[in-house]
Amino acid sequence: MAVNYLTFLLQWYNWPYLGGLALVAGTLVRPGLLEPAGRKLTAWLGIERAAPVAVLRVFGMTLGIFGLTVSGALHDYWPAAQERGFVPGLLLTLILAAAVTRGLGRVFERHFPEVKAIGWGGRGLTGREGRVVSRTVSPDYRAGRAQVMGENEMLHMVMCKTREGEVPFGSVVRLAEYDESDGRYFVERVSGVSEPE
Repeated sequence: MAVNYLTFLLQWYNWPYLGGLALVAGTLVRPGLLEPAGRKLTAWLGIERAAPVAVLRVFGMTLGIFGLTVSGALHDYWPAAQERGFVPGLLLTLILAAAVTRGLGRVFERHFPEVKAIGWGGRGLTGREGRVVSRTVSPDYRAGRAQVMGENEMLHMVMCKTREGEVPFGSVVRLAEYDESDGRYFVERVSGVSEPE
């Protein structure tokens, strides 16, 4: 059985799908080499803030999985149509892979934007939104911290405090003015944003 499946996998009509899986392996081994291809893919799909290599991995994985599934269905149920069904199967697979990649890319943009650098502190971030990454932020807890995305995909870790009350881990906050006396931002909880469980 294993030999038969291996023989099926190595048929010419599965090469594009195996290529998708090889693309995923390539992004794990040499991500910098494939980043230009990821940037072209993200531009084509209209994804702006997600990491290009992550988007390329999703595309390669969905291309491989969907393609081999479609090809396997043709092989098992319509073996006489296997070669004739290659082009329609490939088109269907490309459409599905692009749709899934675009959808997941939108999730990446919102929740996992590309980070090019990480910095501590940072001035001029007033008005930006971030997420609390310490156990709490309060007026007197000295270790209150939040992560805030700055310009050029730079993620800032800032020390912060509240004027009153506590803001728990995972809450979305907006940076208010910077307190020069202790090097911390005042933060306000953003209303209407769902909090973590």
